[in-house]
Amino acid sequence: MRSFITGIDGFMGSWLAETLVAAGDQVFGLTRNATTAPGPITRWTGDMTSSSVLADAVTMALPDRVFHLAALNNIQDSFADPKLTIETNVLGSLYLLEAVRRIVPAARFVSVGSSSEYGQTAAQYALLSEDLPLFPTSPYGISKVSQGEFSRVYAQVHGLRSIHVRPFAVIGPRKKRDALGDFCKNLVAMERGETDRFLVGNVASERDFVDVRDCVSALIAVSEKGKAGLAYNLCNGRAASLADIFALLQGMAQRPFEPTPDPSRMRAADDPRIVGDSTRIRELGYAPRFSLADTVSATLAYWRSVVPT
Repeated sequence: MRSFITGIDGFMGSWLAETLVAAGDQVFGLTRNATTAPGPITRWTGDMTSSSVLADAVTMALPDRVFHLAALNNIQDSFADPKLTIETNVLGSLYLLEAVRRIVPAARFVSVGSSSEYGQTAAQYALLSEDLPLFPTSPYGISKVSQGEFSRVYAQVHGLRSIHVRPFAVIGPRKKRDALGDFCKNLVAMERGETDRFLVGNVASERDFVDVRDCVSALIAVSEKGKAGLAYNLCNGRAASLADIFALLQGMAQRPFEPTPDPSRMRAADDPRIVGDSTRIRELGYAPRFSLADTVSATLAYWRSVVPT
């Protein structure tokens, strides 16, 4: 199997690439940053806003399946520069779909969106099913709704084997710029004597947390068994708060600590609760293997292993 991954050096992309290589795939990828990483993966450097770069990469890879993970995915950044977010996430997705349609029309295409697509709808339902209305609350969420709609239209109109996935709160080792990673870095700094404060924002927000290793298994299952034109929630159907994560870390810490509220970490556009209905993806055989405690423990171990710079 030949697999092509956009965003191959990102958080989910790197885990997915390693898993596919271990399974015997020939893996190709597009990354924004030049890399000389050794190993069996073939990488090309390029940007999602270039249709020619994407067409050249697809031509060279000739993939049996495409995992489209590349995106500008920071919500606050999307407000700061909505134009760049739309150009990268929407036009980039369109360019990639066109390249696949013209060059490898039989390939499976897994479009990776976001639970942010639900937006205001998340406050109205205990569990979000794929068929509920999408009312995003950020330019990033809007971009992912558009990406999903292009995926659906290309399946219906062009017969492309494209499937849209909406991951919920994917967490785990190596992820940066998320609450769990920040919590773990802060705790490790305390354990090393580099700080005496544990800074937190709003810990009441509830999310449907998914271990990155479970996420990768789900993406592969969708590529093998998913129905073209459909959207799939990549979630576990369970709510947990940042306070729950904080409590787990307190139990794993080498020294006791209490939180210090930090107003700068409060996000005005943050949706208070986003929890998904996992029925559709479980019908493909997906079942999570890792508990929240497993993920928090693995992430803390990763940050403890990072040598301070």
